[in-house]
Amino acid sequence: ILNVIEKNNGNISKSAKELGITRTALYRRLNKYDI
Repeated sequence: ILNVIEKNNGNISKSAKELGITRTALYRRLNKYDI
């Protein structure tokens, strides 16, 4: 997940789209893993 976010220069929307999940789901995952 972090690699994808880095690759997208911290762009959460793009990263979420690339990962195939919603922005909310991505934020939730980041919170879950305390990043």
